[in-house]
Amino acid sequence: MKKNGFVFIETLVVVSVLSLTLLMLFGSYSYIIRKSRERNVFDTTEMIYKTYYTKQILEKEYGTLGTYMNTCNKPGTNVYECTISGNRLTQLKQSFEVEKIYFLTPSEVLTNTGVLVKLDATTIDYIKHLGKYSNTRRMIVKYKKNYQDGTYEVFHSSMEV
Repeated sequence: MKKNGFVFIETLVVVSVLSLTLLMLFGSYSYIIRKSRERNVFDTTEMIYKTYYTKQILEKEYGTLGTYMNTCNKPGTNVYECTISGNRLTQLKQSFEVEKIYFLTPSEVLTNTGVLVKLDATTIDYIKHLGKYSNTRRMIVKYKKNYQDGTYEVFHSSMEV
């Protein structure tokens, strides 16, 4: 009796089952790692506090957030993109490392691809993280943390306004 063919087929089956198992483990592991990295750059405790104080500084400097929003770019309906420039807000740029401030409703932005095209990728990811069921106007603050070696990291945080 020849059992060489049986041993060969059995080896192929075992190798394919092990390969499939390893691929499934890798897939679930990479998903977990990706989600944990996402949590590290979205709504950290430090950034939530900075966002609260950013709102306080803007209200102190401009009286209301509506007055500040009138000084911003308007890339779409009900979307305001504000860059930090000028002498009035240098504290935000230097101390809090604020890159941009957005005033928008995430559900409206996610349904309007024309506005999404005008935003950067990290901000789009954050708006998707907030979800299309977020129907309240939010102040989203984008922070850019620069390191000594020339690299940087981008964080986002938001609060309802």
